[in-house]
Amino acid sequence: MAKRLEQKLAQISTLRKGEPNAAAIKMLESILAKSEGAAVARVADLVVEWGLFELQPALAKAFERLVYGGRNIDPQCWGKVALVRALQALGWHDPEIFRLGCRCVQMEPVWGGQEDSAPALRAQSALALSGCPGITYDQAINELVRLLVDPAWNVRVAATQAIANLGYPQGAPLLRLRALLGDAEPRVIGACLEGLLHLSQIEAVPFIQEFFNHPDMAIRLEAHCVLATSSLPEAVGLAIAELETLTNPRARKAVMAALASSSSPSALDFLLGLLSSGSRSKALAALEVLHPRLQQREFYERTLAAITQNPDSSLRALLESHL
Repeated sequence: MAKRLEQKLAQISTLRKGEPNAAAIKMLESILAKSEGAAVARVADLVVEWGLFELQPALAKAFERLVYGGRNIDPQCWGKVALVRALQALGWHDPEIFRLGCRCVQMEPVWGGQEDSAPALRAQSALALSGCPGITYDQAINELVRLLVDPAWNVRVAATQAIANLGYPQGAPLLRLRALLGDAEPRVIGACLEGLLHLSQIEAVPFIQEFFNHPDMAIRLEAHCVLATSSLPEAVGLAIAELETLTNPRARKAVMAALASSSSPSALDFLLGLLSSGSRSKALAALEVLHPRLQQREFYERTLAAITQNPDSSLRALLESHL
């Protein structure tokens, strides 16, 4: 089987170097209909690369075949994940494939027992479902609510992101409830708060602020970063105002990095202000989080202008040396 798979992968690599002619498309259809998951995954990627929208039904049939074939033909769900991603990229309109992916559990042997290999598939399917044009809000939410309590944390995160992606304000109370219920994985709470801010905008800020007092430092940091990355001036202003309350240097740096990724002008003004008049440690920290953006000419010039305003000549020279 290993040798046959190796030959199929080599065949697909050869096809990729050519053109999407009739013979190549026929070969892709044959692999989708008969081959194991690893080969199907390569074909799914190639279908997207070539923009073969006419092969969407063949992708959907291959997905069903791999789901029902389980680990025997698609260990680790590589093929199924690639197929969902491909169908999502091509705008597949039938939600049944994605609903099937949301419910897929595939147990595989590991040392000492068995382990579910399908969390990545459920997560990808949840995100695909939220963008599927052929599903209503009620149908989608009934599927996604199951995934909010999935055993795998990355699936719970994807479910919250999918609810936010639906764009319906009535999804906000569900995200509030999920955040209040808590989670062993802080990133789940962070995803809930981020989704809530997306759906409710400024109305969500007071609720997110409540998590600044959470007993878990990691969850407090999630709340700070959600506000810091926002494009809402009010949210960014609150994150900046609360920055001084973070005594942990790593937490402060994380929030500053979040501010650096914000599209709000006030976030950038704050960081540039640290370069022009902040203490040594704050100025260096600001430059570090801003460094990835220095490739933009206009941003580089604004950063340099801020540094030249720093009254401390030794600090100014140090900052300039790091540009």
